[in-house]
Amino acid sequence: MKIYLTVLGLLIFIFQVQAQQEVSIFKQGVQGCYSDYYIEFHNRGASQPKDGEYEVVISVIQNNQSECYMGKATIQGGKLVRPVYIQKTDGTYSTLTRMFKDFDQTWLAQQDPQTLNEITDGMSALFVSQEQYRVRLFFPSLINTNSVVNKKAPPAGDLLKKGN
Repeated sequence: MKIYLTVLGLLIFIFQVQAQQEVSIFKQGVQGCYSDYYIEFHNRGASQPKDGEYEVVISVIQNNQSECYMGKATIQGGKLVRPVYIQKTDGTYSTLTRMFKDFDQTWLAQQDPQTLNEITDGMSALFVSQEQYRVRLFFPSLINTNSVVNKKAPPAGDLLKKGN
């Protein structure tokens, strides 16, 4: 029973750390492309990937600034397989080894190795490098195109006009 409770506590801790990491990025006010991609993928959802090679958007965050690059990645068994490639301006690709080779060891120790490379809602996990770059892959071909997002309410003054 103690082992069961310990494992359950550890899993809850891991999920809280991941959720806090995502919230902290938005609290920091990250500028650039990351927020736009994350919000679209989070709101619209995406299909599960099949095995194969995919075009990806590589979002790199450092010092509250994000930059996005085109690349390609391979999925095998529903999980991201390394290496990940970044596209150059001449159309060629090179491996993105520095970001995916040297993970921050403290961050890595808090991750579940069974789920680390899964793709959820068309997005990879938010990886953290030793240099404290945060990297997430977005899979545009997986995003739901016919997804309907929640309708926002109009301002109270417009909706609650006198006489209605």
